[in-house]
Amino acid sequence: MSRYPFPGAGPDPLITSMMAGLPARQQPRWPDRSLLAPVHDRLARESPLVSYASVRELRGLLARAAEGEFCLIQAGDCVELTTECEPCDVERKVEMLDVLGDVMRTGSGLPVVRVGRMAGQFAKPRSDDWETVPGGRLPVFRGPVVNAPDACGQARTPDPSRVVAGLEAARCAVTALDRLGRGEGAAPEDRVWTSHEALLLDYELPQVRRHADGGSYLASTHWPWIGERTRQVDFAHVRLMAELDNPVACKIGPEATVDEVLELCAVLDPHRTPGRLTLIARFGAGRVTGLAPLVRAVRQAGHPVLWMCDPMHGNTVKRPDGLKTRRLDAIMSEIRQCVDLLAENSERCAGLHLEASPDDISECEGAGCVPVRGPGYRSLCDPRLSLVQAVAAAAHWRLPVGAAA
Repeated sequence: MSRYPFPGAGPDPLITSMMAGLPARQQPRWPDRSLLAPVHDRLARESPLVSYASVRELRGLLARAAEGEFCLIQAGDCVELTTECEPCDVERKVEMLDVLGDVMRTGSGLPVVRVGRMAGQFAKPRSDDWETVPGGRLPVFRGPVVNAPDACGQARTPDPSRVVAGLEAARCAVTALDRLGRGEGAAPEDRVWTSHEALLLDYELPQVRRHADGGSYLASTHWPWIGERTRQVDFAHVRLMAELDNPVACKIGPEATVDEVLELCAVLDPHRTPGRLTLIARFGAGRVTGLAPLVRAVRQAGHPVLWMCDPMHGNTVKRPDGLKTRRLDAIMSEIRQCVDLLAENSERCAGLHLEASPDDISECEGAGCVPVRGPGYRSLCDPRLSLVQAVAAAAHWRLPVGAAA
């Protein structure tokens, strides 16, 4: 576990000071932290990846989604590669979001807010710091802004220069969205918004900016989220998100208690503002009933959160041969259960959070696919749905009868 301050200058000294000394989980063990100072300075000097005006616009859309005017699709890679942020890559990902959005619009009768796990989904939390490979143990792959996936010690050594490469790749992706007419200036119904897990603090904190209204926002993405492993209320990730004017989301799994979730809501949504906070349920098909007391408690406390379903992370299994996969039938089961459970507790499932690829992959089981090691299994972390599988999953999301606008 790391503790900060961060070396180097930052654009928002109040937040940098506030973060000093806070514990932070899932951070790399950099061999030489002094090399991070010029990295932080570079990120702090760069122009924002997203504007505060666009962040404010998305927050308004999410507030309307909380009122039932929109539904949401948030989808993309498990871990985004910095080498796959070129215009051709971004165009395929946008096309996937459009297909999934059309499926959800057909099923709900509502317009769809399209959000990509893109332009920054470069760092991943891991359950272990090490992995066993032929010949010994290596530090685990934590995403391309930290280290490389190649199974050798040099590649797995955290390298601060990769943080700058991540910023450059994210800017390439954002620029591609703009050139496609799906970024800055696009109509809300045409826009593709960016999102990622705000995990690597050495990437995120230098990109906090002051805005004209007097507050701060995270300029690395429109919609940051906190993962299940880093949602401790007195730790760095939650405290950073609490200071930002972006809309924020938090993953909630089956180990979460009522008290923990209420504390998160109190810290992240102290003014009970529609559109501010989204809770993304990731329970697994066999444990969805555990969501009910959390939903009731949040509703009783008066927090107007958006609820979304992440049917991916609770349904990951490792086969006897060590290959990780997910079953499409379990994913679809969790979607149906989540929608029904929320409706039974006077809430609605606003949409889906999927790990999916527009490419012809075979990483999840179902829709005629049986994953095997080889060219069709390209994920460097968790298995993703193919487009055909993602369409099948999206078709299982629907509003309860009478809930559509």
